[in-house]
Amino acid sequence: MKIISGKSIFASLIALIILSFVTQIIVNDKKKSKNVLLNKIPAYDKEKIFGVKIRQENKKGEKFLITAENLVESNSEDKNIYLENSLTTIEQNGIFTDIYAGNAIISNNYDNFNFSDNVKITKKIRNFVLKTKSLSGTFKKGDYYTQDDVDIVSGNIKIKGKGLDVKKNGEYIKIRGKAILNMLLSNKK
Repeated sequence: MKIISGKSIFASLIALIILSFVTQIIVNDKKKSKNVLLNKIPAYDKEKIFGVKIRQENKKGEKFLITAENLVESNSEDKNIYLENSLTTIEQNGIFTDIYAGNAIISNNYDNFNFSDNVKITKKIRNFVLKTKSLSGTFKKGDYYTQDDVDIVSGNIKIKGKGLDVKKNGEYIKIRGKAILNMLLSNKK
């Protein structure tokens, strides 16, 4: 039978303690970076509303449905709305667009937006999916941008890039950095 020496037990305990400190630092850094947008909430009005559904319709007949786990509305002049785990559904002329974001700030009477934490935009009728870390822009003009990596799937086309600029709901699209385009060929004969 082999006996474990005291030195090896002591070394193992020291390694375990160091590993636990490193793990704790990594977990805390992820929590801090995840809530960057929510840290902008003024301290005096942090009252949260849980299980939110907001319905809006603009003059053009476009309908918005925003659902979120939590909502905090700023009482200051800017009237910003802070959302956690939100899903925004927009209907424009029978075309539905779904926007998911872990954190979102809606401002300027529901016109400007700043989404973060795994943003995903889907237009099912057009087979379009955009994935990125953050996205900012305006609903009214249909302009949005990001400096984070983007993954776009549109029909049989896949595009990866280092950023994105979109104007007028897709009339102008610019992929920043070195874009990679992959086309999937159809199997039809």
